[in-house]
Parts: sequence; structure tokens; C-alpha cells
Amino acid sequence: MTIIEYKLHPSPKGMQIPEFVTDGGHFKNPDDFTLIGTVPDGAEYYIPDSVVALTPAELEERQLAIHAKYPMRNSEEDRVLTDDEVRALVVDWVNSR
Repeated sequence: MTIIEYKLHPSPKGMQIPEFVTDGGHFKNPDDFTLIGTVPDGAEYYIPDSVVALTPAELEERQLAIHAKYPMRNSEEDRVLTDDEVRALVVDWVNSR
């Protein structure tokens, strides 16, 4: 599995996750409208060159930078997540894939 950063594609039905993304729609960046998803390693189909592959460490760095501008919240407790909680969220997301 490769972690990727991508943008939604327009379609007659509205904006949608590109078909090459196997698990998408995660960790939106409000500044550039990118999302996080995955593609299988060694995919035998076209993946645009504009798609950015991220390591787990790079994903963590991306999310901490977004969190600094747009704090992630714990909706159950109505509070802002700590940086350590954001790191743990990313690690859990990566490990679950």
C-alpha cells in the first residue's frame, strides 16, 4: 500500500474520489483541497504523476502542519486534540491499512 495525496475529480455526479484511489477521503487540507488515500503497491493501472506519495512520517508532518492552522477536535469531549493525539491518530490510520 502506498499513501497518496490527491484531489477530487469532477464528474457528472459531482466531485468524486478518483477511481485509482482504493481508500480515499481522509485528512482534508482546507488550503489546497487535497485528501489522503491509498493505492496498492505495484498498481498495474495509470496513476497521474501529479499524485504525491507520502511516507507515514511525511503524512504525520503534513497533519501536524494542518493541525497548527486548523486544529483537529475531539467531538466527544469538545476540545482540541494535542499534537501527540494527532500523531497517534495518523499512526492508527496507517496501521489500520
